[in-house]
Amino acid sequence: MMSWLATLVAALIGGMSGGFLAPWAKARFDRRHERHQAFDRAITAVKAVLYAYTAPSHVDRSHIGDSTYAQEFADQLLTRRVERFFEATYGMRQAIAELEPHYKVVWNPDQFQLTEEELKHLVDQLKMAR
Repeated sequence: MMSWLATLVAALIGGMSGGFLAPWAKARFDRRHERHQAFDRAITAVKAVLYAYTAPSHVDRSHIGDSTYAQEFADQLLTRRVERFFEATYGMRQAIAELEPHYKVVWNPDQFQLTEEELKHLVDQLKMAR
């Protein structure tokens, strides 16, 4: 009789503690997953700005030929690069803003354009904090 009662009490205690701890554990794991995803988005966004910053702005005519399309491509290359840079910079700022609840990024948000070295340092900072 005593063994049966001890088993029942142990089962009740285990079930209740599991019932209380499971939501807490799920919330904790969800927060960690959300934080990790926010870091990944921010790192990707900073790398996109770094790529847009270093993208080519001139292509040698011997590489693309002398067609009308090649001329249009060469004429629009710099404009497209600047547009991509602005879009990537906006995306980076948005990703860093989404990261704010999890981590305070050390950077100057008032400075519109970061140098290549500052962008690399920002990527390293985010990777270390992740």
